[in-house]
Amino acid sequence: MLIEQATIPTILDKRFRYLFERMPFGHEAIALARWGTSQGTIRYLGEWHTHPEDTPHPSGLDRSEWNRLSVKRLDQRPMLAVIVGKKTLYIELVPCSGHGSVFFPVE
Repeated sequence: MLIEQATIPTILDKRFRYLFERMPFGHEAIALARWGTSQGTIRYLGEWHTHPEDTPHPSGLDRSEWNRLSVKRLDQRPMLAVIVGKKTLYIELVPCSGHGSVFFPVE
């Protein structure tokens, strides 16, 4: 898997220090356009956002949103969920059944 692109917040998104609400219109349109122009070689993998803490962990809101989005995937593949913290990342593959595989850094 090679991740080459990620959407950034749009003017429609709601951004606060401890909350980010992604509006579906811009991001979904961008993902569908990229998928179409690439003839299906570029595809939606998942969601990313930041947490203002050294070692991030998903909130209850993160988990419910990830589960909702994972169930919507037509290809039934797990959704990639990434939280960028101040010092580390939290990375999880979220299947449509709920909690998935959490990745830990290799030292």
